[in-house]
Amino acid sequence: MAEESDQERELPASEQKIRKAREEGNIPRSRELGGGAVLLASVGLLYATGTELLAQSEQLLREGLRLDRTQAFDTKAMGLKWLAMMENSLWILLPLFLVVFVVAILANLMVGGLNWSTKPLEPKFSKLNPVSGLKNIFSSNGLAELFKAVLKALLLGGVGYLLISADLPHMVQFSAMPLEKAMAETARIAIKDSLILAIVFLLIVAIDVPYQLWKYYKGLRMNLEEMKREAKESEGDPHLKAKIKQMQRQAARKRMMASVPDADVVVTNPTHYSVALKYDKQGNGAPKLVAKGLGPLALKIREVAAQAQVPVLEAPPLARALYTHVELEEEIPGVLYAAVAKLLAYVYALGEGKAHLLELPDKNDVPKGMDPAESGV
Repeated sequence: MAEESDQERELPASEQKIRKAREEGNIPRSRELGGGAVLLASVGLLYATGTELLAQSEQLLREGLRLDRTQAFDTKAMGLKWLAMMENSLWILLPLFLVVFVVAILANLMVGGLNWSTKPLEPKFSKLNPVSGLKNIFSSNGLAELFKAVLKALLLGGVGYLLISADLPHMVQFSAMPLEKAMAETARIAIKDSLILAIVFLLIVAIDVPYQLWKYYKGLRMNLEEMKREAKESEGDPHLKAKIKQMQRQAARKRMMASVPDADVVVTNPTHYSVALKYDKQGNGAPKLVAKGLGPLALKIREVAAQAQVPVLEAPPLARALYTHVELEEEIPGVLYAAVAKLLAYVYALGEGKAHLLELPDKNDVPKGMDPAESGV
């Protein structure tokens, strides 16, 4: 079943899954890259500072082999001399240690980048399970790592053996050489052999880095069910989102209908549109659209307005224009000022019993292009 599940995971990992993996400390790493970079940096430093390092080592060796009478017969003096030599050796090798330390850190960051996570430090009792440990050893990943380790040992060991075998006849002659020449030859051979081994190691790195990246992203691949579940978690359940939107529409509709009784007028197209307007005479703004509806909602607005004794007037072109171009709680646009002013004047005249002296807005009062009926809508 596990193999079948792995085969089903054909979708690439999402950004969310990769981010979650990094938060848990799961990032791609190449140990071979670190080893190769350290070896190459060490050889480079030896090549650049080899002459100075050789001179310091030669001087240290000369001082170590030179003993006066006090040091030869006094164990305490001998111990102090030995400590001084060790201290001088550390100072000589300190640049090499620092370079190795810095390069080792930077090389590890080249694959996977910098990532801070405390999850790997948390105790997990599953790691202490011997059965799980054996499964990991004999898993495809464990066998691949074993094969890689054996191949690396055979390759580097074989190249090292060939190098030493080729240099051995020359190295035997070192004992008959002067100290300076013997040390110079030793350094030359060491740097040459190390450089060749570093190049061989880089070939291993060139194979290991793409393999580690491929293995990492392969392990994070997803199947269709995981992708759907993640989409629901990140974007929300579509059914739940639809329910929330429905509830929001219902709440907005209730608020809108609650504004109808306070409106000054409801202007309608008898069969489709209803728009409620309110004008604050004490304010400086234009009339606002406080409710609008189409079809059944338009009928409901008219019913509420009738119950609240809000005038309901028919002005189809204006009703259509207001519904199309004005949103809830927005002031009417300037191009409709004249038509709305004519409508409100009719409303006020209606309250005073003088409506017969005025007319409702018609299509001539609505600017061209504002009435959607002009385009057949």
